[in-house]
Amino acid sequence: MASPRQGQAGWLRDADVVVVGSGAAGMTAAMTAAARGRRVLLVCKDQLGGGATPFAQGGMAAALDPADSAVLHAADTETAGAGLCSPDAVAALAAAAPDVISWLSSLGARFGYGHLEGGHSRPRIVHAGGDAIGAEVHRVLAAALLASQVEVLTYAVALDLVADGLVVGLRRPGSAELEPGVVRARAVVLATGGFGQAYATTTAPAGVTGDGLALAARAGAELRDVEFVQFHPTVLWSPGASGQRPLVTEALRGAGAVVVDADGRPAVPDSLAPRDVVSAAMHAVMTETGEPHLWLDARSVGRPVLEETFPTVTAACRKQGVDPAVDLIPVAPGAHYACGGVRADMSGQTSVPGLFAVGEVACTGVHGANRLASNSLTEAMVMGRRLGELLGSSLPWGVAPLPAEVAGSGAAAATRPRLAVEMSRNVGVLRSRAGLTEMLRLLSAVPAAESGGLDLATVEATNLHTVSTLVTSAALARRDSRGCHRRSDS
Repeated sequence: MASPRQGQAGWLRDADVVVVGSGAAGMTAAMTAAARGRRVLLVCKDQLGGGATPFAQGGMAAALDPADSAVLHAADTETAGAGLCSPDAVAALAAAAPDVISWLSSLGARFGYGHLEGGHSRPRIVHAGGDAIGAEVHRVLAAALLASQVEVLTYAVALDLVADGLVVGLRRPGSAELEPGVVRARAVVLATGGFGQAYATTTAPAGVTGDGLALAARAGAELRDVEFVQFHPTVLWSPGASGQRPLVTEALRGAGAVVVDADGRPAVPDSLAPRDVVSAAMHAVMTETGEPHLWLDARSVGRPVLEETFPTVTAACRKQGVDPAVDLIPVAPGAHYACGGVRADMSGQTSVPGLFAVGEVACTGVHGANRLASNSLTEAMVMGRRLGELLGSSLPWGVAPLPAEVAGSGAAAATRPRLAVEMSRNVGVLRSRAGLTEMLRLLSAVPAAESGGLDLATVEATNLHTVSTLVTSAALARRDSRGCHRRSDS
């Protein structure tokens, strides 16, 4: 996408650090840098907290029990990552996790301790409200952010890097058009989350359209492992539903729920295996039977536990006419988390001077080929704190985007729904050379966006087109099956 440059900008702002995204990673980085005296502007596409953080159900992984340890946490993480984790990054995450929990508690977070989730050898999941960890984390972070010196710019869309900062489009009330301007800053932090909306069914909200990954690619940043897209095995299924769908937390399986077929028989060998294993097993059964979904049997968990410990899941099921205490819950895998992204270290530093990435948009090597449950919020805040401290002690001289050959170009917004369906079909749980090649053909044939005004729908469709092309190309290049990248022809 050809984005406006400074000469065409209609407005100008100055900051030491501009943070793009208001999830856990972005808010943590912004507050930490501001507390160390930096002028920080936080830019978010919608209102504060419009990303995926408030929807997180399961919890945060941290070894707090005396019978547990950071070493065991790290070992479980590396096992789930199927040999592609970076051991130093994993060790850093596991060691810092308890301190992040203490920090959030000091901000007023109300936690419970000891849930078990798939892939964990110990019950180390810190939770809140039973199955509402994201809402609690967002609550305390947003309150602390609004009480800090961080300036917040809402309804603002990051478009591209320039030599002295970031091109941003402002969305005025009642208008879909974007008014371009420039935020001059010595450091640009991407905390934009993943790209779940590239798929027809996802747990990600509508605004999660790969904006940061596409922007970084246009700036010449090095990417890593973008083919590894985690599909959560138990997304609430409904006939004809698309877009964001409710998640049925993994902790419910930790409490005894089992994935079953229509006859109530166990449908997968181990309902508490890592997510890639369960999703692949479910996909195989669904392909064999022709059924669009399987079921989760949570009846043994009991009504009191369902209502008190899993109120979010219970409410979502009831909204769909399912009582999980007496009915089987229809579930199917859905796009959930990007394990790859912009290559970064645990302090968010990327290959582009002045550009940083934290949270899901970044790839530190912690997750490898498949993310261990409940490591994402933990990683987001470990990275956010480390980056904020780094920028508080030393600012880069400025941003230096690099020229890059980026897969994808400006895309017509009307093509977005069909491409999402095709991504789910060809670049989903199980992939093949034929399907991936067909997906690249479809992406190359997408009509270009009409020239003229700059609007949010076109920006999002363009970013999704770019990200879809990057993911499909990477998946075609990786011929072996590993983690959440599975090839039927490997």
